[in-house]
Amino acid sequence: MKNLMTSRPSREPRAAATRTCVGCGEHADPAELVRLVVSDDEVVFDLAGGAFGRGAHVHARPGCLARAPRGLARSFKREIKLGAEELGRRLVDACNRRMTGLLLAARRTGALAVGTDESLGAIRRGAPLAIVAVDAGSVAKTREVEHAVAEGRAIAWMTKADLGAVLGEKTVAICAVRHDKIANQLKTLRAAADAGATTTREGARCSSSPVPEAR
Repeated sequence: MKNLMTSRPSREPRAAATRTCVGCGEHADPAELVRLVVSDDEVVFDLAGGAFGRGAHVHARPGCLARAPRGLARSFKREIKLGAEELGRRLVDACNRRMTGLLLAARRTGALAVGTDESLGAIRRGAPLAIVAVDAGSVAKTREVEHAVAEGRAIAWMTKADLGAVLGEKTVAICAVRHDKIANQLKTLRAAADAGATTTREGARCSSSPVPEAR
């Protein structure tokens, strides 16, 4: 007796959804972009990805951020009273808040080594990320940190006092993240913050230029 059950043809996997950068207009995977939303008539960065409302996306690159305000006005179909310099400043602030939350999450789950001895030991054992205070001093010159920098496993962030305040210590010169996903997110956010800071500096230079704007 012929089998009446026929196998269905396998479907091709759906292509991952892409988003359009409001700065350069290129399509990219959402993971390569940062999301913005309008909240209470303010443009804010949604780095955690949980905000409701109409969103837009932009590459965390100085060139894209500089062109983003005009693209945001088209995307949101409304006037956006926001310059590139302020947008860059908001990105830096948003990145710092998100990084602080991730660092605390790593500590709550036991995935964070704090202090010089514990952190250097974690780095030697392959911790995916070392966070070194910008004023860490001699710690930044240790063999472990230099190797981590060469391997792309280290970022400079905050002062010793600021890191200490976040982690409930007097000062913290270095800490090491032992969680791969959190480490990758922190590195991505640090790069985005650098792009925002560059945009801010470029905006400040442009605003002080004596050359009139073309009309």
